[in-house]
Amino acid sequence: MSANPHANGGLLVRDLVMPDLHHSAVPVVHPATGTSEATRVLGTFLREVIAANPATFRLMGPDETVSNRLTAVFDGTDRAWDAERMDTDDHLAPDGRVMEVLSEHLCQGWLEGYLLTGRHGLFNCYEAFIHIIDSMFNQHAKSLKMTPQIPWRAPIASLNYLLSSHV
Repeated sequence: MSANPHANGGLLVRDLVMPDLHHSAVPVVHPATGTSEATRVLGTFLREVIAANPATFRLMGPDETVSNRLTAVFDGTDRAWDAERMDTDDHLAPDGRVMEVLSEHLCQGWLEGYLLTGRHGLFNCYEAFIHIIDSMFNQHAKSLKMTPQIPWRAPIASLNYLLSSHV
């Protein structure tokens, strides 16, 4: 399975199309007079990243996109959902780029698999719960450490975490 060309993400990976970071800048009129929330600003930036990379970027997390203040992503995409939908559901669609389920293990596995197919993603999670997948991250890191020794395995995109709710 590891030699499958569809899972050799290093040969398939393409650079992300990145929006102009300056569009997300928070204006500072006078020092120490304004307020802003970093993850709300990041949410607007990620909305643009998703729009610029509609088939190669996903946001994954254990049901925390809104509580992590990344709500702006839902101005441009929905949660990935293929099951029945009701009128009371919030931002669910088969083509959604946000993948949420209350399982850190599943989210980590989704992201690792996504990276192995040459795409990019971000895992957002509360800092207090990220330890649930410590061993999974360690195994991923060990795998990356060994890949330079495998002649046909090219480097894949980075596994990125956003840890929120510190302290």
